[in-house]
Amino acid sequence: MVFEASFAASSQERLIGPETISGDDHYHALARCLELAWRAGHVDQADKYLRKAIENNPRAPVDAGYNYCKGLHEWYSGEPNAALQAFNRARRDLEWGERALYNMIEIVLNPDNEIIGGEVLDRADDRGDEADREMAAKTAERFLKEVTFKNNNSKYVLMENSILVASGVRSNVQKALDRLLPIVGNEGEKVSSVGAVLVVARAYMLMKQTPKAKAVLKRVVGHPWSLEDADYLEKCWLLLADLYINQNKSEQATTVLRTVLQHNASSIKAFEFLGYLREREQKFHDAAANYDDAWKLSRMRNPAIGYKLAYNLLKCKRLFDCIEVCHHVLKLYPTYPKIKKEIMDKARMSIRS
Repeated sequence: MVFEASFAASSQERLIGPETISGDDHYHALARCLELAWRAGHVDQADKYLRKAIENNPRAPVDAGYNYCKGLHEWYSGEPNAALQAFNRARRDLEWGERALYNMIEIVLNPDNEIIGGEVLDRADDRGDEADREMAAKTAERFLKEVTFKNNNSKYVLMENSILVASGVRSNVQKALDRLLPIVGNEGEKVSSVGAVLVVARAYMLMKQTPKAKAVLKRVVGHPWSLEDADYLEKCWLLLADLYINQNKSEQATTVLRTVLQHNASSIKAFEFLGYLREREQKFHDAAANYDDAWKLSRMRNPAIGYKLAYNLLKCKRLFDCIEVCHHVLKLYPTYPKIKKEIMDKARMSIRS
């Protein structure tokens, strides 16, 4: 498949240079440039666009359009709280409010950007987070009620059913399945809604019906890529990769993850999965390289990724780099478990011996 975003990103400076991005009329262009810059792996360029918008218009931080764009950037960076704050400043706006609300719902339902229904990286204790899920679902419902245009709105339908699935209540999950299965259609039919496929697959996973989830996800493996479907496709592919990894099908998982990175060179989860696969194969140098990409894309703020990177740096004897990562994690999260005793202290002992 042709990577549309890569081509578009390479043309950004010529077509919509950062010096032109200011004022209400240009925030749509800024939002698109930010997305394309991230997808092409040009994270520094995305930072540059936001800085330039403020340089050109010092009052930009009070504009709803700017805050929407700022929210996107923070969300892509793995900063859900900062993203929520920015989107919240845009949610009352007539032009930007609906998009901001939908993004806020997604963040509230999945603040840590986990693979919902996944079984490899993000397995949570179902008993321990029931209250959190219930609170998140109620908050998301409150945001959804603020959406103005509801009739015949496919996005609204997807969000409504995503909330049901995210609640984790079996009757709600089944209700979402009953609503969305007619939209998804049967195997062999053309997929008309990638978003519906994603929600159905998540529902099947939560209902412990893994074969059905896998079957529906495989229907979008070769689905034509577009910016409109990009996020849904990526989440479908990542969940499918998770299933392959859990079934010890490393080659198939790697192929799917390469497809993800072809269309989003800044996919933190894809690099994290690749790091996990290489670590499992005891290819610690390759694992460290992938975790390092994930670490940098998360702006070195995700302690779990930092831990995995430090561990693999320790295993491949890059001891000073290992200690540096440990220091960085502990500076941000002084009580982060195990990293000092299990990794940093061992690296120091290896240097002394």
